[in-house]
Amino acid sequence: MPEAEGGSEQDDVSFLRTEDMVCLSCTATGERVCLAAEGFGNRHCYLENIADKNIPPDLSQCVFVIEQALSVRALQELVTAAGSETGKGTGSGHRTLLYGNAILLRHLNSNMYLACLSTSSSNDKLAFDVGLQEHSQGEACWWTVHPASKQRSEGEKVRVGDDLILVSVATERYLHTTKENELSIVNASFHVTHWSVQPYGTGTSRMKYVGYVFGGDVLRFFHGGDECLSVPSTWSEDPAHNIVVYEGGSVMSQARSLWRLELARTKWAGGFISWFHPMRIRHITTGRYLSVNENNELYLVSREEATVASSTFKLRQKKDDQKVVLEDKDLEVIGTAVIKYGDSTVIVQHSETGLWLSYKSYETKKKGVGKVEEKQAILHEEGKMDDGLDFSRSQEEESKTARVIRKCSSLFIQFISGLETLQMNRRHSMFFANVNLNEMVMCLEDLINYFAQPQDDMEHEEKQNRLRALRNRQDLFQEEGILNLILEAIDKINVITSQGFLAGLAGDQSWEMISGYLYQLLAAIIKGNHTNCAQFANSNRLNWLFSRLGSQAASEGTGMLDVLHCVLIDSPEALNMLRDEHIKVIISLLEKHGRDPKVLDVLCSLCVGNGVAVRSSQNNICDFLLPGKNLLLQTQLVDHVASVRPNIFVGRVEGSAIYQKWYFEVTVDHWEQTTHMMPHLRIGWANTKGYVPYPGGGEKWGGNGIGDDLYSFGFDGAYLWTGGRSTKIINNSTEPYIKKGDVIGCALDLTVPIITFTFNGIPIRGSFRSFNLDGMFFPVISCSSKLSCRFLLGGDHGRLKYAPPEEFSALVESLLPQQVLSLDPCFYFGNLNKSTLAGPLLVEDNVAFVPNPVDTSMISLAQYIESIKEKLAENIHEMWAMNKIEAGWQWGEYRDDMRHIHPCLVPFDKLPPAEKRYDSQLAIQTLKTILALGYHVTMDKPPSRIKTVRLPNEPFLQSNGYKPAPLDLSAIVLTPRMEELVDQLAENTHNLWAKERIQQGWTYGLNEVICCCLCQFSS
Repeated sequence: MPEAEGGSEQDDVSFLRTEDMVCLSCTATGERVCLAAEGFGNRHCYLENIADKNIPPDLSQCVFVIEQALSVRALQELVTAAGSETGKGTGSGHRTLLYGNAILLRHLNSNMYLACLSTSSSNDKLAFDVGLQEHSQGEACWWTVHPASKQRSEGEKVRVGDDLILVSVATERYLHTTKENELSIVNASFHVTHWSVQPYGTGTSRMKYVGYVFGGDVLRFFHGGDECLSVPSTWSEDPAHNIVVYEGGSVMSQARSLWRLELARTKWAGGFISWFHPMRIRHITTGRYLSVNENNELYLVSREEATVASSTFKLRQKKDDQKVVLEDKDLEVIGTAVIKYGDSTVIVQHSETGLWLSYKSYETKKKGVGKVEEKQAILHEEGKMDDGLDFSRSQEEESKTARVIRKCSSLFIQFISGLETLQMNRRHSMFFANVNLNEMVMCLEDLINYFAQPQDDMEHEEKQNRLRALRNRQDLFQEEGILNLILEAIDKINVITSQGFLAGLAGDQSWEMISGYLYQLLAAIIKGNHTNCAQFANSNRLNWLFSRLGSQAASEGTGMLDVLHCVLIDSPEALNMLRDEHIKVIISLLEKHGRDPKVLDVLCSLCVGNGVAVRSSQNNICDFLLPGKNLLLQTQLVDHVASVRPNIFVGRVEGSAIYQKWYFEVTVDHWEQTTHMMPHLRIGWANTKGYVPYPGGGEKWGGNGIGDDLYSFGFDGAYLWTGGRSTKIINNSTEPYIKKGDVIGCALDLTVPIITFTFNGIPIRGSFRSFNLDGMFFPVISCSSKLSCRFLLGGDHGRLKYAPPEEFSALVESLLPQQVLSLDPCFYFGNLNKSTLAGPLLVEDNVAFVPNPVDTSMISLAQYIESIKEKLAENIHEMWAMNKIEAGWQWGEYRDDMRHIHPCLVPFDKLPPAEKRYDSQLAIQTLKTILALGYHVTMDKPPSRIKTVRLPNEPFLQSNGYKPAPLDLSAIVLTPRMEELVDQLAENTHNLWAKERIQQGWTYGLNEVICCCLCQFSS
């Protein structure tokens, strides 16, 4: 097939390679058949009979492309690798296929993959069905190739025409065919079937000769450049209308002008179209073949009537009497590339009669146009000078849509005919003998997907391409009358249902699905297409729509509303035809089904058309709807959302001892969905200045939680929330975003400011910045019922699962020394079980400690007070020395904190100047503070002699001979007012010390090296 380096030309067609197209044939059922599949409306494989040359097989359904060929070991690596997750085959160049390889077979028409399905519909319960699936993930689509003949062995090249055995990699069963109940079926079984490889075409020839005509191509016959071979729009099986014409204008882009060239052979049926090679010409949308009757007239026949003698044609370069007889060896080859699209002019000759494809002109009258000349295609002995035709290849999208039209047209006609028969004789058995409801359901499902709108998150260019292709599909379906067939099927079902013919009919569920799907399909075909929607812009069609709305079943409701909405949006002229009765019908749906968003969308579309208000509709809606305003009440229950917080508050307060970088974690212990809504869970920080959750204030009228206002900042596992708006920062996430065992970390840096989050220890790519720093921040969890979470604040209050970011501290460190940690609801009703209501809990927003010592800068000491400052300073030193020695310190020349040696354990008059000055300043500040606090210092007659405390030599006597001698104040009794002064002086001393420490950069911490005393004196 494809050329191998150094290989002969014979090698090109002797061996199979990837990208080659093949048909798999066998004779196991007693007749020569090919493996075939539809792909649209039916995923199961079936067998196509190719034995009778007078009944042409539909080989287009039998062609499979060898997309990949791998060794079994390489396949195992591919299946487990991430590369197979795309779900599509990746191709492998043009590798020669070897016995023992695993291959991936792609159905040419549907682009689906031959697979061993998980279902089993045969009598053999150990067998699996074989069919098509859209992706190639896993091993279900892979088959290993083994020789069926002893003349071949594993590792050899697979030759064209070889008999081989295909084994499913996933189930280790053979691709098998058998007969059950006189029907031939295909399955994956433990029974062996030998398959023969019939070549169809090569991948190399299709790539190398892109502009040439191949067998199986879908194309148009252009005549004179301004018209093409087609069937008239009024074509039918009636002999008077079963003709072929040359027509110009819009038909040149419509599906009824598409034909397929089918070479009259099975081997190399997809090879080059060459001169003198017999072929059939098949019309795509009708599925019929161009043929000649006994009067040598052209008409279209079914495949059962398309004999070789009547329906085979050949292409000629010129008109002459030369007769060329080709032998089988000349026919059953891939051929040569000679006929090119748009370049080669061909003349079509009927093989049996030798007559030439020509035309005859005649005048006819058309309504609204007058007399026009039409050309009917005929066969003639000599023909005309301009009988030459050019080929124009159809687009792949166009040809696929044409095939879908043929499938749907035959299925809908058969379905409608079956309904008419059922209505006439009421015999259900006759209906089910002609109609397969399951196939009808699957076809409708595929059609709805085929006309699905592109997703909103697509790239702009890709979305526009999809919309363009969708519009083309909608136009082709409308032009070929499929839209009318859908409407006719809906009418037939409604008539039969209203007459009770379906009562007790088997398959009621399928009937209901078909009825609903027909409306959905109708909406999909007209959505966004003004031309299709405009068909409903007449009074009869609108009345039909609203009559269906008034009597619709539950399954039809969604689709019917979609149809009406599309008509009103895309066909503004329909708005001017609406009457009061129509609006009443829509409003009545609110009474039947409640507050349905689709009904409200339809009402909205009545009010505005093309950006212009439709006052009549607006006034009618107000007149009919406002008297029953309760129709618009929201009646659906939503989950209540509650918030909980610990009594820990941090913030940025000037001059305070609060640390600025905090971190905590939350872990999920239990997750359970108990209602129709996904459980609510958000984690983050809130602010005391405005975070007040209350029932009815949140999304969808549930209790508002963190992130639903401007004073809170939350994370739900995929989105960052604040102000009721979300920003997605984790793509490809599925709900629930936070699952059991997940840990969310929350970090608050007040120096920037910035709030960041981690998900199981991994920082997320998103943060909150530049938010307001007024008020105090506290951690919050907002959740609905049946969710169990834990705060991990660090230490004994939940050990952190992951280390805090650098420079961040666990939130437990902000607890005050005597503070008891508690978890409180952010909104508290009280004890409702005891009918006790309570107000909101007190929010402590004044927890920031800012030391504020007494200002003594304006205090001056009297002369008599100045005289005692030295004595006070000396006594302060003596008290300090006594306390130091009691703590185990000793005198030494140099200070050593490890050995508790201090050089200041000396008499006051021998202190270094700096230390003496410190004690003197402390004495002065103490005296000034007493005055600043409102006390007065007066001179009283002192005792005759103030004694000092006599301390023992051990351990107070130092090696330098110094022993502290503080004043003995045991005889002094303090009044209650003096006791208050003592407390005030102690607190002021603490504040002086704390302010100095804060200025040096110290902050508060409960356990860490940062000072744990930088808090209020009372704490």
